[in-house]
Amino acid sequence: MVQRGDLKVRVLTVSMASVMLAFVIHWFVWRIRIPQRQSATLLAIFSATLLLGIATSRWWPVAWRFTSPWEVLHVASFHVAAMLAYVVAYSALEERSPSMTMLTRVADAGSSGLSREQVESSLMHVSPVETRLAAMLRDRMLLEEGDRFVLTAKGRAWVGTFSGWRRMLGFRMGG
Repeated sequence: MVQRGDLKVRVLTVSMASVMLAFVIHWFVWRIRIPQRQSATLLAIFSATLLLGIATSRWWPVAWRFTSPWEVLHVASFHVAAMLAYVVAYSALEERSPSMTMLTRVADAGSSGLSREQVESSLMHVSPVETRLAAMLRDRMLLEEGDRFVLTAKGRAWVGTFSGWRRMLGFRMGG
């Protein structure tokens, strides 16, 4: 059991527990039905888990309780960072990902494997651009107006967030 005085271990334990609980809830929800707006649902599950955890922390065992606002800030920072990293990584795990399509096809072939031609032909009808475009339309980041695509408020928020991070890290703007 974590001792009351061991701040670093307590913060790490509570941080990891909150992220793991959010992941388990996500897993159960996906077992019932995969939501149409997967990214938004993941953000909602992870955010609600964090907020409910903070709100109910006074009833936790004494060894896990927060002793200062700084502990709450540390746990929240870790949780939000893990949440955003998971949401970004989740798209690579989705079935429609070209990378996962290739890996799954090779795995399905078993020990005999697939030739380069077989792997390439399995992706001939899968366009990464069309796949991502469909996901952005489904997640309501883009809106199709006639023959053009325009950003929604959600899309503008994502662009602003990631553009800000790119500028802060010194990355070139663009794709």
